[in-house]
Amino acid sequence: MQKKVNVTTAGISAEDSQLFRQSITGARPMAQDKIPPVAAPRKLKRRTDVSSKQLGDNLFYFSDEFEGYIANGPNLSWLSSGEDPHLPGRLRRGEFQPQVVLDLHGMTTLEAKTELAGLLAYCHKQHLNCACVVHGKGLGILAKKVPNWLIQHPHVRAFHTAPKSWGKHGAVLLLLRLEE
Repeated sequence: MQKKVNVTTAGISAEDSQLFRQSITGARPMAQDKIPPVAAPRKLKRRTDVSSKQLGDNLFYFSDEFEGYIANGPNLSWLSSGEDPHLPGRLRRGEFQPQVVLDLHGMTTLEAKTELAGLLAYCHKQHLNCACVVHGKGLGILAKKVPNWLIQHPHVRAFHTAPKSWGKHGAVLLLLRLEE
């Protein structure tokens, strides 16, 4: 039940109210045309074109128990043995532009590991040498896992915390080995 509003308290004079009532005389309510609301799009399904054998091959390099990388401070930096010692610094300065970006926000550890393995396989197949992996800051779970996974992969030459333009402490730029 609606409460009647006193026209004098709403700041409308009785004269204006009478004029309004005369102007809407003969108006009738519009009929409701039952248009159903548009359904929200469902979440997109994950790729189904990757067979379980390919998935197993891609995940072969990654072990969750291996913790060979320990971060010294907020910056992540690693260099494969036998590589140019200036590579991490060049990554830090942004001399390499990532050709592909992987965003791991909102993923579980298993999903993130699967996507990272897929990214490395994709880069190897497409001959891409630089990639950016955005793991986010959050609780730091993926920030600790991603470097440990990356140092296990034979195609990763070096990685470093991304420059500010690519996500700073929430992302890693990695340089990959291209094989002929």
